[in-house]
Amino acid sequence: MAYNVDFLLSALIFLLIILRHFMEQRALNTRSTKSFFIFLLLGIANIVFDLVCTLLITLARPDLAWISECCLTILYLLQVLVPVSLLSYIRTYYESDRSPPRWKSVCRMVPPLLMTLVILLNHWNGLFFRIDSSGSYVRGPYYLGMYLFAGVYILLVAASSFVHASQLGRQKVRAIRELLVLVSICVAIQFIYHDILLTGFGIAMCIAILFFTINNPYQHTDSLTGLFDLNYFGEQCGHLLLRKRSFHVLSVDLCQLKRINRILGTDVGNQALIQMAQMLQLVGKDTWVFRSTGKRFLLICPTISEYEAAQRKIQEMFSQPLEINGSSISSPVVICGIIHAERLDNCKFLLGYLDYLSSLITSTNQTVLIQGDEKTLKGFRYTQEIEHFLQTAFEEDLFEVYFQPVYSTVQKRYVTIEALSRLRHPTLGPVSPEVFIGIAEKSDQIARLGLLQMHRICAFLKAHPELMEQIQGVKVNLSPMELLKKGHIQQLVDTIRDSGLPPSFFSFEITETVATDYSETLWKTIDLFTSAGIGLCLDDFGSGYANLNSVLKLPFSVIKMDRSLLSGICTDEKSAALYRNTVSVLQNMGFTVVAEGVENPAELELLSDWGVDMIQGFYFSPPVSCGKLLELLVPGTEDSFA
Repeated sequence: MAYNVDFLLSALIFLLIILRHFMEQRALNTRSTKSFFIFLLLGIANIVFDLVCTLLITLARPDLAWISECCLTILYLLQVLVPVSLLSYIRTYYESDRSPPRWKSVCRMVPPLLMTLVILLNHWNGLFFRIDSSGSYVRGPYYLGMYLFAGVYILLVAASSFVHASQLGRQKVRAIRELLVLVSICVAIQFIYHDILLTGFGIAMCIAILFFTINNPYQHTDSLTGLFDLNYFGEQCGHLLLRKRSFHVLSVDLCQLKRINRILGTDVGNQALIQMAQMLQLVGKDTWVFRSTGKRFLLICPTISEYEAAQRKIQEMFSQPLEINGSSISSPVVICGIIHAERLDNCKFLLGYLDYLSSLITSTNQTVLIQGDEKTLKGFRYTQEIEHFLQTAFEEDLFEVYFQPVYSTVQKRYVTIEALSRLRHPTLGPVSPEVFIGIAEKSDQIARLGLLQMHRICAFLKAHPELMEQIQGVKVNLSPMELLKKGHIQQLVDTIRDSGLPPSFFSFEITETVATDYSETLWKTIDLFTSAGIGLCLDDFGSGYANLNSVLKLPFSVIKMDRSLLSGICTDEKSAALYRNTVSVLQNMGFTVVAEGVENPAELELLSDWGVDMIQGFYFSPPVSCGKLLELLVPGTEDSFA
C-alpha cells in the first residue's frame, strides 16, 4: 500500500515552528504550561515515528524487521500517551496543584498502564501488528483497539470540559470543542482510508488550536517592553488563587514618568520603561514580571526568600538614576508589597489593594517601599465597603451638603460660604470626603454627585433668601473629572438658571493642578462661566508646581492660599516673608486672597496684619450642616433642611 505522508510532513513542520516560538517566548513556568510543553513534544515525537514507521513499512525489508518492530512499538506507545497527556493538560486548568486522592491517581493510571503492557507484549502475541518474514507490516486482530482507546479519551476530554465549563471559562471550552471535532474528523478519515495518514495532522492542529487560543505566549505580551501584560497577570493569579498556592506580589511604579514625558519627550519615557523592564527581569530567576498599565510593573514571587531578595534588588537598582542616551535621569519608584497574596479574595481585589497601597505614598522624590499588613488591609477593606455603599447613597440620596463660612478681615463678618459634600455610613459613621470623592472619581460618578449636590445647594438657598442677604455668594468645588465630562458644566449652569437664582451669586473653585494640567480643556468651559456671570476661584494655591503663566491667564477673581503655606509662619521668618510677599503680589495683580486652614489666634493676627482679604478655617468655624449655618449667620431662623 502506498501511503500519503504529505499531511504528516506538513504537520511536523508546523509543530516545529510552534515549538520554536514557544521556546523563544516561553510562557510562565506553570503546571499548565509544563503540561502543554509535554503534549507538544509528544505530538512531535508521534509524527516523527509515524513518518519513520511509514518509510520502514514501505521498504518492507527483512533485514530491517527488528527496527520496524521497535519503531512501531514506540509509535503505538506514543499514541497511547498523546490522548492521555491531552486530558492531563485540560485537568491543569480546573484541578488544584495538590495531589489527588491515591485511589483517584491509581484509577487514572490503570487504563494507560494496561494499554502500555498490552503493546509491550505485542511482540509475542501480535494483537496489534506483526512484521512477517518478508519484512512486511501485518495488522493484528485487535488493531482497532488503538482507535477505541483514543476515542474513549476524546470522550473523556469532552465530558471533562462540559462538567468543568465554569472553571475552564468560555474561551477554553470553545477551543477544546473545536480541537475535539477536528481530531475526530482526522482519525475517522484515516480509519476509513488507511493510506491517508491524517491522525498526526489532527494532533498537530489540536496543538495549534491550544497554542493560538490558550497557550499563546504572544497573546498577552506588552508591545513596548516585551513583558506579559495585565491580562496574563490576572490569568496567572486566578490559577494560583484557585489552587491555593502560596505566592507574593510586588508592584513597582515609575513615579516621574509623567514629568519625563513632559520635559524630555515620550521617546525618552518609553526608553525608561524598556530599561526598567530589563532590570526587573534580573531580580530573580523564578520571579515573574508583568507590565500592568502606564508606569506600573507587577512581579509574582513564588517564595518568601525570592520576594525579600526582589525587594532589596529593586531598591538598590532604583536608588541610582537611569542612564538613557548618555544622560542620567532620576528614577525613584514606589514599591508596594503583599505577602501571601493567596489569602486575598480574587485578582481584582489584589490589584485594588495595590492601588490603595500606592495611594498611601505622599512623597515620590525618592524610592519608597510600603509593605501591606493587617492595618493597611483593614483600611482597604474599609474603602471597599464605602465603594459598595456609594451606589446605595446615590439611589437613596444619602449625601448631605455642609457649608464652611469665610470671614472677611475688612468687614469683620462672614461674607461667603463654601459648599462641601458629606456622607455618613449607617455603621461606620462619617466618611472622609477624600475617600468617597476619590471613589466617585474612579468610578466615573463624580459628575453625578456634583449635579446632585448642585440641586441641593440651589434648593437650600432658594428656601432661605434671608441667608442670601447676609452673604455675597457661595463657592462650589469642581473636580477635574467634572471638567472632562462632556456636557456636565452646561448642566450645572442650567441647574442654577432653572432655580431662578442669580448665577453671579455662584463661583466654582478649581485647584491649581487642574488649572495647569487641564488648561486647554478648561478654556473650553470659560465661555460658559463668563457668559453666565459665574465666577472662578483658584483653590489650593501653593500646594503643587503650578505653571503660573497658564494659571494667571484664566479669569480668576479669587485665589485661596493652601493651608500648607501656613506652616511655620509664626516661628520662621522665611516662611512668613514668603506668605506675606505672595499675598502682596497677588493683591497687586487684582486678586482677592483667601487664607485657608487658619486654626489659631497667632495665625489670624499675622494674616490680618498682612492684609489678607478673607480667612477660612476651624478658628472661625468648621464645615457645618444647613441648620447650624443658619444658626450662625441668621440667628432665629429654623431650617427645613436640617
